[in-house]
Amino acid sequence: MKSIKDKLQELSYPSSTPKKHKDDESPVKHQLERIYTHKKEVKHFPDTRLQQQSSGLEELVGGRWINTPFGDIFRAEYAWDLNELYGKCNLSTIFSIDKPSFSDTFCTPIPPSWESLIFVDTETTGLSGGSGTVAFMIGLGFIKNGLFHVYQYFISRLSHEEGMLELIRDLLNNFHTLVTFNGKIYDIPLLNTRFVMNHLPPLDPEIPHADLLHHSRNLWKFSQENCKLTSLERDKLGYIRDEDIPGEMIPGVYFEYMRLNRVDLLAKVFIHNRWDIITMLAILIRILESHERVQAEENPLDDYAKGRLFRNRLDFERSVAHYRFVLKSDISLQRRQKTLLELASIHKKQGMWREALEAWTEACHSQYPFSYEAYVERAIYHEHREKNYETARQIVEEALANIPFRRRTEIESLEYRLSRIIRKLEAGK
Repeated sequence: MKSIKDKLQELSYPSSTPKKHKDDESPVKHQLERIYTHKKEVKHFPDTRLQQQSSGLEELVGGRWINTPFGDIFRAEYAWDLNELYGKCNLSTIFSIDKPSFSDTFCTPIPPSWESLIFVDTETTGLSGGSGTVAFMIGLGFIKNGLFHVYQYFISRLSHEEGMLELIRDLLNNFHTLVTFNGKIYDIPLLNTRFVMNHLPPLDPEIPHADLLHHSRNLWKFSQENCKLTSLERDKLGYIRDEDIPGEMIPGVYFEYMRLNRVDLLAKVFIHNRWDIITMLAILIRILESHERVQAEENPLDDYAKGRLFRNRLDFERSVAHYRFVLKSDISLQRRQKTLLELASIHKKQGMWREALEAWTEACHSQYPFSYEAYVERAIYHEHREKNYETARQIVEEALANIPFRRRTEIESLEYRLSRIIRKLEAGK
């Protein structure tokens, strides 16, 4: 039994042995280590070889089975010669495009080379996403030695998923930039969910990522009926697929393959995914060509879209140039008026008041729909910048005479503005 003196000495001179920090045993830290610590024990699938022999995938789509500790994964391999036309697009054109153009277009770091891009597309067990949706096929495309290689990783059983995810992680780590079509919303979040659910770290959130769908809409949403990949493929590349399987049927084809071993339909999924990936490279080329082109587009609606795009990026010189192309074209009156208003707003920001006033004045012409914005901007200019209250009064009265009666809020605003201008006129007499 320790005496009181011994206890006081222990309090005065504590042991030099450091106590274990409380955080070292943090349950959260322990849980994260458990999740991300990958266990390498081999899992056995005794009937996998028999399934491989009966499937005939190697003969139908070309590829090989890769053995992993988590089941055998099939990898289809395909290569497209970049000098061969893909529809109307020569894929080797990518080498003639400056890499900084890619950076300017997608707001990403400049890729070291075109070979450092990796194109990603998934085929899944459902189209809604969520933690229950699994990517049973992951297609990856990349440029190497003058060829565009497409690797398609496929799992014949959902229990083999971890093996496939490990294989694609190893490949993705060799590339600098991801390229997808709607991948920021669908493919990459889906893959990250699957990585975490298989006790693997998600992809680095800082990896550069170019999503082609967003930029396709920026450039072509006014001239295209829609910006689906197959629509762009047809209209921008002149390429039409033969007997392509609709995307909404793909989950059902996979489940039918697992139940009945229907390899014939599954082969169409491989082909569909392969064309999606090659098309992404061609669409990337079309996007970069459009961003570099300063001449007028064939469709003035594309010039209108580029005017908006460069305006939002504060490149007013490019924006004004494309809006000018729109005004010189044979375009609808409504679109022409919108162009005038957007052009005027740029001139206003630049302090080019004379040019802005000309655009607002034209936008008020009787051939166009009534524009509250154009009338108010003209009135503000004359009232506050020119101090010409009489002209400002005339403009507001003209606006009140032409404005549709149902626009009560705007009518009240114009009436208030008119009363203020009249008070200034009377005060100046």
